[in-house]
Amino acid sequence: MKSGIKNLTLLALALATLLTSRAGKETNATSAEKEESLVSEGVDTKCEITGYAPYQGALDSYFLKEGEKVAVISPSAIPSRAQVDATVEGLKKWGYVPVVGKYVCPPTRTLDELLEDVRWALSDPEIKAIFCVRGGYGASDAMDRLGVDAIRAAKKPIIGYSDITVYHSAWTSAGLPSIHASMSGTFTSLPEVCVEAQARMLKGEIPSYQFDASPLCVEGEATGVLVGGNLPTFMSVLHSEYDCSQTREPFILFLEKVGGDLENIHRYLLVLKRLGVLNRAEGFVFGEWTDLPADGSGNFGSDRGGAFASVADMIRREFPELANVPVAFGFPAGHGNVNYPLLMGAKARLRVSDGVAVLEWIE
Repeated sequence: MKSGIKNLTLLALALATLLTSRAGKETNATSAEKEESLVSEGVDTKCEITGYAPYQGALDSYFLKEGEKVAVISPSAIPSRAQVDATVEGLKKWGYVPVVGKYVCPPTRTLDELLEDVRWALSDPEIKAIFCVRGGYGASDAMDRLGVDAIRAAKKPIIGYSDITVYHSAWTSAGLPSIHASMSGTFTSLPEVCVEAQARMLKGEIPSYQFDASPLCVEGEATGVLVGGNLPTFMSVLHSEYDCSQTREPFILFLEKVGGDLENIHRYLLVLKRLGVLNRAEGFVFGEWTDLPADGSGNFGSDRGGAFASVADMIRREFPELANVPVAFGFPAGHGNVNYPLLMGAKARLRVSDGVAVLEWIE
Protein backbone atom coordinates (compact mmCIF):
# COMPACT_ATOMS: atom_id res chain seq x y z
CA MET A 1 0.00 0.00 0.00
CA LYS A 2 2.77 2.39 0.95
CA SER A 3 4.59 1.49 -2.25
CA GLY A 4 1.47 2.30 -4.29
CA ILE A 5 1.06 5.68 -2.60
CA LYS A 6 4.73 6.43 -3.19
CA ASN A 7 4.41 5.58 -6.87
CA LEU A 8 1.31 7.74 -7.23
CA THR A 9 3.12 10.60 -5.50
CA LEU A 10 6.11 10.27 -7.83
CA LEU A 11 3.76 10.14 -10.82
CA ALA A 12 1.96 13.28 -9.62
CA LEU A 13 5.25 15.08 -9.14
CA ALA A 14 6.45 14.08 -12.60
CA LEU A 15 3.17 15.23 -14.15
CA ALA A 16 3.33 18.55 -12.28
CA THR A 17 6.91 19.05 -13.44
CA LEU A 18 5.92 18.32 -17.04
CA LEU A 19 2.99 20.73 -16.90
CA THR A 20 5.12 23.41 -15.27
CA SER A 21 7.77 22.98 -17.97
CA ARG A 22 5.17 23.25 -20.70
CA ALA A 23 3.54 26.25 -19.04
CA GLY A 24 6.93 27.92 -18.79
CA LYS A 25 7.59 27.36 -22.47
CA GLU A 26 4.13 28.67 -23.33
CA THR A 27 4.69 31.72 -21.12
CA ASN A 28 8.06 32.42 -22.74
CA ALA A 29 6.59 32.00 -26.21
CA THR A 30 3.68 34.26 -25.31
CA SER A 31 6.06 36.90 -23.95
CA ALA A 32 8.19 36.78 -27.09
CA GLU A 33 5.13 36.97 -29.31
CA LYS A 34 3.77 39.85 -27.25
CA GLU A 35 7.04 41.78 -27.57
CA GLU A 36 6.99 41.31 -31.34
CA SER A 37 3.37 42.53 -31.47
CA LEU A 38 4.17 45.94 -29.99
CA VAL A 39 5.06 49.18 -31.73
CA SER A 40 6.19 52.59 -30.50
CA GLU A 41 5.99 56.21 -31.64
CA GLY A 42 8.57 58.92 -31.08
CA VAL A 43 11.46 56.63 -30.23
CA ASP A 44 13.22 57.22 -33.53
CA THR A 45 12.73 60.98 -33.86
CA LYS A 46 15.92 62.65 -35.01
CA CYS A 47 17.06 64.98 -32.23
CA GLU A 48 20.23 66.95 -31.63
CA ILE A 49 21.57 69.09 -28.83
CA THR A 50 22.40 72.49 -30.28
CA GLY A 51 24.19 73.78 -27.20
CA TYR A 52 24.31 74.08 -23.43
CA ALA A 53 23.67 77.11 -21.24
CA PRO A 54 24.12 77.58 -17.49
CA TYR A 55 20.95 77.52 -15.42
CA GLN A 56 19.70 81.08 -15.09
CA GLY A 57 17.04 80.62 -12.40
CA ALA A 58 16.80 82.36 -9.07
CA LEU A 59 18.21 79.47 -7.02
CA ASP A 60 21.93 79.75 -6.30
CA SER A 61 23.94 76.55 -5.83
CA TYR A 62 20.91 74.38 -6.60
CA PHE A 63 22.72 71.97 -8.90
CA LEU A 64 25.56 69.60 -8.09
CA LYS A 65 29.29 70.05 -7.70
CA GLU A 66 31.82 67.25 -7.89
CA GLY A 67 32.34 65.48 -4.58
CA GLU A 68 28.89 66.28 -3.19
CA LYS A 69 26.63 63.65 -1.64
CA VAL A 70 23.63 62.29 -3.53
CA ALA A 71 20.86 60.27 -1.90
CA VAL A 72 20.09 57.01 -3.73
CA ILE A 73 16.51 56.04 -2.88
CA SER A 74 13.47 54.47 -4.53
CA PRO A 75 10.44 56.55 -3.51
CA SER A 76 8.10 54.47 -5.66
CA ALA A 77 8.45 50.69 -6.21
CA ILE A 78 11.21 48.44 -4.87
CA PRO A 79 14.12 48.00 -7.31
CA SER A 80 16.55 45.11 -7.62
CA ARG A 81 19.95 45.10 -5.96
CA ALA A 82 21.52 45.19 -9.43
CA GLN A 83 19.66 48.44 -10.21
CA VAL A 84 20.85 49.99 -6.95
CA ASP A 85 24.44 48.89 -7.53
CA ALA A 86 24.44 50.26 -11.09
CA THR A 87 23.19 53.62 -9.81
CA VAL A 88 25.78 53.78 -7.04
CA GLU A 89 28.68 52.90 -9.34
CA GLY A 90 27.47 55.30 -12.02
CA LEU A 91 27.23 58.24 -9.63
CA LYS A 92 30.73 57.48 -8.35
CA LYS A 93 32.07 57.62 -11.91
CA TRP A 94 30.38 61.01 -12.30
CA GLY A 95 32.36 62.25 -9.30
CA TYR A 96 29.67 62.21 -6.61
CA VAL A 97 29.35 60.43 -3.29
CA PRO A 98 26.23 58.24 -3.38
CA VAL A 99 24.56 57.56 -0.05
CA VAL A 100 22.08 54.69 -0.16
CA GLY A 101 18.84 55.00 1.76
CA LYS A 102 17.93 52.56 4.49
CA TYR A 103 14.92 51.07 2.70
CA VAL A 104 15.95 51.04 -0.98
CA CYS A 105 15.52 47.36 -1.87
CA PRO A 106 14.42 45.16 1.04
CA PRO A 107 12.23 42.12 0.25
CA THR A 108 9.25 44.10 1.55
CA ARG A 109 8.73 47.54 3.06
CA THR A 110 5.93 49.72 4.35
CA LEU A 111 4.87 53.15 3.16
CA ASP A 112 6.27 54.54 6.42
CA GLU A 113 9.67 53.06 5.59
CA LEU A 114 9.57 54.48 2.07
CA LEU A 115 8.75 57.89 3.52
CA GLU A 116 11.55 57.60 6.06
CA ASP A 117 14.03 57.44 3.17
CA VAL A 118 12.41 60.41 1.41
CA ARG A 119 12.34 62.56 4.54
CA TRP A 120 15.96 61.69 5.30
CA ALA A 121 17.04 62.63 1.79
CA LEU A 122 15.21 65.94 2.03
CA SER A 123 16.27 66.91 5.55
CA ASP A 124 19.93 65.82 5.66
CA PRO A 125 21.91 69.00 4.90
CA GLU A 126 24.84 66.99 3.50
CA ILE A 127 22.63 65.50 0.78
CA LYS A 128 22.54 67.83 -2.23
CA ALA A 129 20.31 65.87 -4.65
CA ILE A 130 17.97 62.86 -4.76
CA PHE A 131 18.57 60.22 -7.43
CA CYS A 132 15.70 57.73 -7.81
CA VAL A 133 16.61 54.15 -8.68
CA ARG A 134 13.32 53.23 -10.39
CA GLY A 135 9.68 54.21 -10.86
CA GLY A 136 6.80 51.74 -10.75
CA TYR A 137 3.94 52.65 -8.42
CA GLY A 138 3.47 54.24 -5.01
CA ALA A 139 4.56 57.87 -5.30
CA SER A 140 1.06 59.33 -5.03
CA ASP A 141 0.37 57.75 -1.64
CA ALA A 142 3.75 58.91 -0.42
CA MET A 143 3.23 62.52 -1.58
CA ASP A 144 -0.20 62.67 0.05
CA ARG A 145 1.55 62.13 3.38
CA LEU A 146 4.73 64.04 2.67
CA GLY A 147 3.38 67.46 1.70
CA VAL A 148 5.03 70.21 -0.30
CA ASP A 149 6.53 72.21 2.59
CA ALA A 150 9.34 69.72 3.21
CA ILE A 151 10.32 69.90 -0.47
CA ARG A 152 10.26 73.68 -0.53
CA ALA A 153 12.43 73.85 2.60
CA ALA A 154 14.99 71.33 1.30
CA LYS A 155 15.75 73.09 -2.00
CA LYS A 156 17.46 70.15 -3.71
CA PRO A 157 16.69 68.52 -7.09
CA ILE A 158 15.17 65.11 -7.65
CA ILE A 159 16.03 62.96 -10.69
CA GLY A 160 13.80 60.31 -12.27
CA TYR A 161 10.78 59.73 -14.50
CA SER A 162 7.68 57.52 -14.93
CA ASP A 163 6.04 57.28 -11.47
CA ILE A 164 8.48 59.99 -10.34
CA THR A 165 6.18 62.32 -12.33
CA VAL A 166 4.34 62.72 -9.02
CA TYR A 167 7.44 64.21 -7.42
CA HIS A 168 8.13 66.42 -10.44
CA SER A 169 4.67 67.90 -9.97
CA ALA A 170 5.31 68.42 -6.26
CA TRP A 171 8.69 70.08 -6.94
CA THR A 172 7.05 72.39 -9.49
CA SER A 173 4.31 73.22 -6.99
CA ALA A 174 7.04 74.06 -4.47
CA GLY A 175 8.62 76.45 -6.99
CA LEU A 176 11.64 74.23 -7.63
CA PRO A 177 13.02 72.66 -10.83
CA SER A 178 13.51 68.90 -11.11
CA ILE A 179 15.11 66.60 -13.66
CA HIS A 180 12.99 64.25 -15.76
CA ALA A 181 15.57 61.64 -16.76
CA SER A 182 16.51 57.98 -16.69
CA MET A 183 17.26 56.30 -13.38
CA SER A 184 19.33 53.10 -12.99
CA GLY A 185 19.04 52.67 -16.76
CA THR A 186 21.24 55.74 -17.14
CA PHE A 187 24.22 53.56 -16.26
CA THR A 188 23.22 50.36 -18.06
CA SER A 189 21.40 50.99 -21.33
CA LEU A 190 21.06 54.69 -22.17
CA PRO A 191 22.73 56.07 -25.34
CA GLU A 192 25.87 58.04 -24.59
CA VAL A 193 24.44 61.32 -25.93
CA CYS A 194 21.62 61.10 -23.38
CA VAL A 195 24.01 60.10 -20.60
CA GLU A 196 26.17 63.14 -21.27
CA ALA A 197 23.15 65.45 -21.37
CA GLN A 198 21.90 64.07 -18.05
CA ALA A 199 25.31 64.31 -16.39
CA ARG A 200 25.67 67.92 -17.51
CA MET A 201 22.14 68.83 -16.42
CA LEU A 202 22.91 67.63 -12.89
CA LYS A 203 25.64 70.27 -12.87
CA GLY A 204 23.28 72.99 -14.07
CA GLU A 205 24.28 72.89 -17.74
CA ILE A 206 20.97 72.94 -19.58
CA PRO A 207 20.76 71.62 -23.18
CA SER A 208 18.79 73.12 -26.05
CA TYR A 209 17.11 70.58 -28.34
CA GLN A 210 16.23 70.64 -32.00
CA PHE A 211 14.19 67.75 -33.35
CA ASP A 212 12.15 66.81 -36.39
CA ALA A 213 8.58 68.10 -36.47
CA SER A 214 6.10 65.83 -38.21
CA PRO A 215 3.45 67.26 -40.56
CA LEU A 216 0.96 66.80 -37.70
CA CYS A 217 2.81 69.28 -35.49
CA VAL A 218 1.31 72.73 -35.06
CA GLU A 219 3.56 75.68 -35.82
CA GLY A 220 3.97 78.53 -33.35
CA GLU A 221 5.94 79.68 -30.35
CA ALA A 222 5.16 79.47 -26.64
CA THR A 223 6.91 80.09 -23.35
CA GLY A 224 6.00 78.67 -19.98
CA VAL A 225 7.02 76.43 -17.13
CA LEU A 226 7.51 72.87 -18.37
CA VAL A 227 5.17 70.50 -16.50
CA GLY A 228 3.87 66.95 -16.88
CA GLY A 229 5.55 63.62 -17.45
CA ASN A 230 4.02 60.16 -17.64
CA LEU A 231 0.37 60.58 -18.66
CA PRO A 232 -1.44 58.15 -16.29
CA THR A 233 0.82 59.12 -13.40
CA PHE A 234 0.18 62.80 -14.12
CA MET A 235 -3.56 62.11 -13.80
CA SER A 236 -3.02 61.04 -10.18
CA VAL A 237 -1.76 64.49 -9.14
CA LEU A 238 -4.81 66.40 -10.41
CA HIS A 239 -6.65 68.38 -7.74
CA SER A 240 -4.06 67.45 -5.12
CA GLU A 241 -1.98 69.84 -3.04
CA TYR A 242 0.88 69.19 -5.46
CA ASP A 243 -1.02 69.57 -8.76
CA CYS A 244 1.41 71.49 -10.96
CA SER A 245 -1.31 72.23 -13.54
CA GLN A 246 -2.81 74.63 -11.01
CA THR A 247 0.16 76.97 -11.33
CA ARG A 248 -0.73 80.59 -12.05
CA GLU A 249 2.17 80.79 -14.48
CA PRO A 250 1.83 79.92 -18.17
CA PHE A 251 2.90 76.33 -18.77
CA ILE A 252 3.94 73.96 -21.54
CA LEU A 253 2.65 70.43 -21.06
CA PHE A 254 4.88 67.41 -21.72
CA LEU A 255 3.28 63.95 -21.84
CA GLU A 256 4.47 60.40 -22.62
CA LYS A 257 3.14 56.93 -21.97
CA VAL A 258 4.11 53.25 -22.02
CA GLY A 259 1.56 50.54 -22.80
CA GLY A 260 -2.17 50.84 -23.35
CA ASP A 261 -3.71 51.76 -26.69
CA LEU A 262 -5.32 54.71 -28.45
CA GLU A 263 -8.61 54.37 -26.54
CA ASN A 264 -6.69 54.39 -23.28
CA ILE A 265 -4.70 57.51 -24.20
CA HIS A 266 -7.86 59.21 -25.47
CA ARG A 267 -9.67 58.65 -22.16
CA TYR A 268 -6.87 60.29 -20.19
CA LEU A 269 -6.75 63.26 -22.53
CA LEU A 270 -10.53 63.66 -22.29
CA VAL A 271 -10.21 64.04 -18.51
CA LEU A 272 -7.50 66.68 -18.98
CA LYS A 273 -9.79 68.47 -21.43
CA ARG A 274 -12.78 68.41 -19.08
CA LEU A 275 -10.69 69.73 -16.20
CA GLY A 276 -9.42 72.58 -18.36
CA VAL A 277 -5.78 71.49 -18.33
CA LEU A 278 -5.55 71.28 -22.13
CA ASN A 279 -7.08 74.72 -22.56
CA ARG A 280 -4.72 76.32 -20.04
CA ALA A 281 -1.55 75.00 -21.69
CA GLU A 282 0.42 77.44 -23.84
CA GLY A 283 1.92 74.59 -25.87
CA PHE A 284 2.44 70.83 -25.95
CA VAL A 285 5.43 68.53 -26.24
CA PHE A 286 4.34 64.94 -26.73
CA GLY A 287 7.06 62.39 -26.11
CA GLU A 288 7.24 58.67 -26.75
CA TRP A 289 4.20 56.38 -26.92
CA THR A 290 5.80 53.00 -26.35
CA ASP A 291 4.53 49.41 -26.42
CA LEU A 292 1.32 50.04 -28.36
CA PRO A 293 -0.48 47.02 -29.88
CA ALA A 294 0.77 46.50 -33.43
CA ASP A 295 -2.48 44.83 -34.48
CA GLY A 296 -4.36 48.11 -34.12
CA SER A 297 -6.53 46.99 -31.22
CA GLY A 298 -7.90 49.96 -29.35
CA ASN A 299 -7.93 52.04 -32.54
CA PHE A 300 -11.46 53.43 -32.49
CA GLY A 301 -10.92 55.59 -35.56
CA SER A 302 -13.42 53.59 -37.60
CA ASP A 303 -16.09 55.20 -35.41
CA ARG A 304 -14.62 58.64 -36.15
CA GLY A 305 -14.36 58.60 -39.93
CA GLY A 306 -11.47 56.20 -40.47
CA ALA A 307 -8.71 54.43 -38.56
CA PHE A 308 -6.13 56.66 -36.89
CA ALA A 309 -2.69 56.45 -38.48
CA SER A 310 -0.94 57.13 -35.16
CA VAL A 311 -1.41 58.55 -31.68
CA ALA A 312 -0.47 61.95 -33.09
CA ASP A 313 -3.17 61.59 -35.74
CA MET A 314 -5.73 60.71 -33.07
CA ILE A 315 -4.78 63.72 -30.95
CA ARG A 316 -5.00 66.15 -33.87
CA ARG A 317 -8.38 64.82 -35.02
CA GLU A 318 -9.97 64.36 -31.60
CA PHE A 319 -8.70 67.48 -29.82
CA PRO A 320 -9.10 70.42 -32.24
CA GLU A 321 -8.45 72.91 -29.43
CA LEU A 322 -4.76 72.03 -29.73
CA ALA A 323 -4.69 73.61 -33.20
CA ASN A 324 -4.37 77.09 -31.69
CA VAL A 325 -1.08 76.58 -29.80
CA PRO A 326 2.29 75.11 -30.80
CA VAL A 327 2.33 71.32 -30.64
CA ALA A 328 5.38 69.08 -31.09
CA PHE A 329 5.06 65.32 -31.46
CA GLY A 330 7.73 62.71 -30.96
CA PHE A 331 10.27 64.29 -28.61
CA PRO A 332 12.47 61.30 -27.66
CA ALA A 333 11.82 61.14 -23.93
CA GLY A 334 9.94 58.52 -21.98
CA HIS A 335 10.04 54.73 -21.79
CA GLY A 336 11.91 54.02 -25.01
CA ASN A 337 15.62 53.31 -25.31
CA VAL A 338 16.33 57.01 -25.93
CA ASN A 339 15.43 59.34 -23.06
CA TYR A 340 16.75 62.89 -23.24
CA PRO A 341 16.61 64.77 -19.90
CA LEU A 342 14.11 67.58 -19.34
CA LEU A 343 14.23 70.33 -16.74
CA MET A 344 10.75 70.36 -15.24
CA GLY A 345 9.35 73.34 -13.34
CA ALA A 346 11.61 75.78 -15.18
CA LYS A 347 10.64 78.29 -17.86
CA ALA A 348 11.06 76.92 -21.37
CA ARG A 349 10.44 78.05 -24.92
CA LEU A 350 8.90 75.84 -27.61
CA ARG A 351 9.13 76.83 -31.27
CA VAL A 352 7.71 74.80 -34.13
CA SER A 353 8.19 75.88 -37.75
CA ASP A 354 9.34 74.59 -41.15
CA GLY A 355 9.49 70.97 -40.09
CA VAL A 356 11.66 71.64 -37.03
CA ALA A 357 10.85 71.92 -33.33
CA VAL A 358 13.11 73.65 -30.80
CA LEU A 359 12.85 73.21 -27.05
CA GLU A 360 15.08 75.38 -24.88
CA TRP A 361 15.13 76.85 -21.38
CA ILE A 362 15.20 80.57 -20.89
CA GLU A 363 15.84 80.77 -17.16
